[in-house]
Amino acid sequence: MMRHEPSREPELLLDRTTSESKDASQTPEPASSNKTEAQPEAEDVETEATHDHHTYPEGGRDAWLVVFGAWCGLTASLGIYNTSGVFEVVISQVILPQYSASTLGWLFSTYAFVNWIFGVQVGPTFDAIGPRALITAGTVCTLIGIFTLSLCTEYYQILLSFSILTGIGSSLLLTPSMGCVAHWFMKRRGLASGVAFIGGGFGGVLFPLMMQALLPQVGWAWTIRILGFVLLVLCAVSIAFCRSRIPPRKGSATTWRDTLPDHRIFLDGTGAMGATTAGVLLTDLAYFIPITYTPSYYIDRQGLTSEESLTGSAAFAYQLLAILNAASCVGRCVAGELADRFGRYNTMIGSLVLCTISVLCLWMTDILVPGLKSDGLLVAFVVLFGFQSGSNVSLTPICLGQLCATEEYGRYYASCFTVVAFGVLASLPIAGSLLSVTGSSGKEKYWGAALFTGLSYVAALLCFVWVRVKLMGWSWRTKW
Repeated sequence: MMRHEPSREPELLLDRTTSESKDASQTPEPASSNKTEAQPEAEDVETEATHDHHTYPEGGRDAWLVVFGAWCGLTASLGIYNTSGVFEVVISQVILPQYSASTLGWLFSTYAFVNWIFGVQVGPTFDAIGPRALITAGTVCTLIGIFTLSLCTEYYQILLSFSILTGIGSSLLLTPSMGCVAHWFMKRRGLASGVAFIGGGFGGVLFPLMMQALLPQVGWAWTIRILGFVLLVLCAVSIAFCRSRIPPRKGSATTWRDTLPDHRIFLDGTGAMGATTAGVLLTDLAYFIPITYTPSYYIDRQGLTSEESLTGSAAFAYQLLAILNAASCVGRCVAGELADRFGRYNTMIGSLVLCTISVLCLWMTDILVPGLKSDGLLVAFVVLFGFQSGSNVSLTPICLGQLCATEEYGRYYASCFTVVAFGVLASLPIAGSLLSVTGSSGKEKYWGAALFTGLSYVAALLCFVWVRVKLMGWSWRTKW
């Protein structure tokens, strides 16, 4: 099996853009300039950075304890993110029924926006000080936000406690949990990241089912408080086990400039980082719509009233969200293994193809076919979408990691998700507006939001295909 010589690899490793010893305006030679020479003909291409001289345990007790700590942190942070559909039902049907879907959409899109945009600070700070202090701060913010949410009855109160404070806490848990895994794995990073990201899907299964059981028994306030105590346990385990092993960046202490995204990484001469960022933006924009509206879609599909939305009649609405997240658990782990075997971008492209099919073929059909009583098509959509969208979530950070040195991962992550956050901010207000302007009622009003989701996945797919073809050509046997 042939391997590419390091000198002939496409110049996609962008550490030169952050090197203080080189001029800021210097841009690398485009990969297309030696495309003929660099076209791989073998099945495998070495994806490790040639300038990354660190060694990685690739396993062992300490490494897998870090993965477990990351799993707990991601269960807490992404578990809340993946339970947004339950929050949306209760807030829209019971607490704030007087507000439109578009207005309420700002509550959840702001939460997602704060979650990602805070990576601007968290990423480079993680590079400098490691994960433990950040996860501790995230625990405090998350718990304060969740416990105060249990007391909220007004729009602005939910915006402050859930959208902003809990969003900040989730970001402080999310970024260090992802980053510390990369310090212990390189060749098996896809598998390790996939295992850690199962936590997000597990939280998305546990929390909806727990809330479904508790809401009729103890009410909204105590349901949220019990959720807060569960989060406390998860965060404590994450603090105990998450740690880094690669030394902080050499040089002076981190300044305020180090916490800003670096626009130079987008000027690498290939467009790889820019197109990848656009693909991630569109993927996250599309992903957040089904996980937020699936329970409400089922309630409207069945014609249930606001009062019935918190009773046993609506139980399957919450169970659908749990099924979606259970499928995503499997998808996250399988995607990591496939990424290690077939390549990270290759696996991401295949995942996006299936996401597009699930939305435009399965969900749209369930929406548009009148009088459809069977839940089979909807369940098929939820399972396939959950499996593939879970793959997207776990593949995103390792696709970014393929473009940079390990010690610069935080800066690349911050720069990417600064852009992505603004796309996510617009997702639910747009989807909520589409629910209103379609002129339909019941399940039919969701066709505009579903079409918007599907087209966003198509555009994301084109972005990742473009990067793959630009840097590695059309040979899909190439592992990349």
